[in-house]
Amino acid sequence: MGTSKRYVEHFDNLMRTRLDEQHIGPCTLPLQAYGPDPIRWVHERPAVWVWLTWPHKPAERTAAFAAGWNDRVVIVEWSTLNGERNTVVWRNAVTNRST
Repeated sequence: MGTSKRYVEHFDNLMRTRLDEQHIGPCTLPLQAYGPDPIRWVHERPAVWVWLTWPHKPAERTAAFAAGWNDRVVIVEWSTLNGERNTVVWRNAVTNRST
């Protein structure tokens, strides 16, 4: 069986995009942004909506779970096709989500 030349470019671009997204993580806040209050870690992670910023594409609203937070930042986790991802965002980038 041969390869359809009609779709080769489309699937090459799709594969390139998936590989890029696998290696490029979202923007995360530095440790200095956490402030003096300690992070409160929880076992039962509440469902949240989070605005994620990326270095290579526009910000996107994603369904996630809050793993820990303080008065300034929230550590969020979400699942992708490539496994679990996490990042640290400003607290005002996160809102509660009904599951």
